[in-house]
Amino acid sequence: MSISGKSTYNGRDLTLVWYESNQIPTGKKISQVSAFCVDNNGDVLIVRHEKQGWCLPGGHPEDGETVEETLRREVQEEADATIKSDINLMGYLGVFDPDNNSIEGRDYFQLRFLCKLDELNDFKADFETSDRQFIKPEELPKYITWMKTSNTGWGFCL
Repeated sequence: MSISGKSTYNGRDLTLVWYESNQIPTGKKISQVSAFCVDNNGDVLIVRHEKQGWCLPGGHPEDGETVEETLRREVQEEADATIKSDINLMGYLGVFDPDNNSIEGRDYFQLRFLCKLDELNDFKADFETSDRQFIKPEELPKYITWMKTSNTGWGFCL
């Protein structure tokens, strides 16, 4: 199943296509991975970025990393939390961004995962994230803007 829509980010017009899939896509750069990380109560972990506000933990793959390695590293760096197993791909967002001149390029994927947290460490605010919080899934649109505005249902978090 796929859902498409239009959006604007930093003044650029984007075309977004959400693909529900448990297969990692090929053929385009993967610019981002992020996750709906849940605890034993089913609450979802969110982190506050200084520039972007509340977001799902995640980030850009580094050279030589698998998407799962990227996700584990980013969750550790941003939320001081550990995921070891139960990482499930929910789907991915295809982004066509014709005016993008940054490292992602003009045509890329952003992957969305669902995972269970294995360990939660003491949180230390840093240069990237200033807070973390657990919220009920139905509260996500109150915190994460793209969940309210994207007709793809999943949007994007750059």
